[in-house]
Amino acid sequence: SWLSSWLRQGAAAECRGVQHRMAKEVAGCSGRMPWCPAPNGEGGCRDQTSVQHNDAFAQLIAPADVGEFFAKSWQREPKVFRQCDAAAATLSASQSSTATVRGIPTHSWEGCLDMLTLAWGASPMMPPPGCELLVFKGRQLTHEYDWSGPCQALLDGASCVVNHAEYVWAPFTKLCLQLRQELLHVYCNTYVTPQSSQAVRAHADDRDVFVLQLLGHKHWRVYAKPPILLPYPDEQVGKNGLPVPESILAAEPLIDCELGPGDVLYMPRGFVHEAHCSTEASWHATLAVATHDWTWARVFASSVARHLDMEESGHWREAVPLSLGMPHHARDDEKTVDKAVELELERLVDLVKQTATPKVMRERLSAKLEMHNQTQEEGAAEFHQGLATCPRDEPGASPEHWRTRHVRLGTRMCGWTPEERHEAAKGNGLTAKGKGKGKGPLLSAREEVRKPLIFIVDELQGCGSCEGVEVSKLVEAVPTLEDAAHFDDLTALCLARLCVALDILRIDHGRGLLT
Repeated sequence: SWLSSWLRQGAAAECRGVQHRMAKEVAGCSGRMPWCPAPNGEGGCRDQTSVQHNDAFAQLIAPADVGEFFAKSWQREPKVFRQCDAAAATLSASQSSTATVRGIPTHSWEGCLDMLTLAWGASPMMPPPGCELLVFKGRQLTHEYDWSGPCQALLDGASCVVNHAEYVWAPFTKLCLQLRQELLHVYCNTYVTPQSSQAVRAHADDRDVFVLQLLGHKHWRVYAKPPILLPYPDEQVGKNGLPVPESILAAEPLIDCELGPGDVLYMPRGFVHEAHCSTEASWHATLAVATHDWTWARVFASSVARHLDMEESGHWREAVPLSLGMPHHARDDEKTVDKAVELELERLVDLVKQTATPKVMRERLSAKLEMHNQTQEEGAAEFHQGLATCPRDEPGASPEHWRTRHVRLGTRMCGWTPEERHEAAKGNGLTAKGKGKGKGPLLSAREEVRKPLIFIVDELQGCGSCEGVEVSKLVEAVPTLEDAAHFDDLTALCLARLCVALDILRIDHGRGLLT
């Protein structure tokens, strides 16, 4: 397919400036697959030309043995794989400064916000169906930031979740496609959570997941006994009104640990879990395997049903006797009906023995996987190709926010002079939290960062067009360490991008961008 060829060879889009850099991240312009270095027979490093696709899964759970994992842990027990153990097992001291983590490029907060901006739909390419940005505040889904976007949500203490992020972020696309060699079909949901926050309440999922920590740290608790063994979608506790039993949360967690960059947590479906951030923001990718759709019961039933429906006589398409569904008192002759049903069941069992073969089940499952994989490939290919070839000055669906992709940690920010402000003729606002929502420009922030945020904006606005301050150094302008404690790089980037979107501050073009 086009996407497979593109992933092997790299995209050749001729982009410029910051859009060129983003297109390279999204379209893999470097022409190299993002594999973790591993020792070859001569003690050197392997690149993508000598690494097989199934190494992606081996890297994901390193240093564990793949065969042992499937024999002992798969669908049975949660397990943590530490990056430090993987590094010790695969890298020499001279190789420790790798540019990849678990087989994907090392990420940055700039890239994180770029990914959220793409998923939000601010770029010239709208996200494919299935890819959506969700915002959770106070562990509840909210639409408060539908207009103002992910930077405002994070600055306000909310968490951002992107379902099917592999459609819009190439490192996730590549990893999901590579993991098919072992896991058949993988999709990626990604979570960005600010300090001292929790995105969602304790819950269980209907899929097996590999949680890959990308940036920051996050504390996880996984509880020992699934309240519903191997649940289906309508059996996920903690979701859709189905409560988590209090006895589960009161028990000692099976896993109680903090994940750092490169750490991986495997959870079979059904295990109740919860996670929260403390002193650091967090970005992690949840690599999901939809095992609820591949159960013995589902694959067997769909394989048999397909053959029954395809029988030439059409007999198995006929309705069952209506009296089978009637209340007991309304049945005419229950024994006669039961006898007829028993004869049909005998025929059915004989037919099942003939049709339910490994070949039939394999074909049925393969057809389902092919459909899901093709949808994933085509959606990602259309988005990546379109973004890589769109003109540099294309405004996007939300021009004021799309232009903020130019703001990086090395970008210098400054205020407007009265003349520049008059010429721009655009409003700006720094308001108290919760006021003026949906009524034009708004900049609000959670309590912990509101004071330093106001101070920084006031200082830069007061300086006019004087020499700007790098985004990475905004925190240095805060008077006290206490006020600066919660003002991290993610907060600084969200503030800077919002100020550019709302014309509160501007990029110091005299200094340019850090390239």
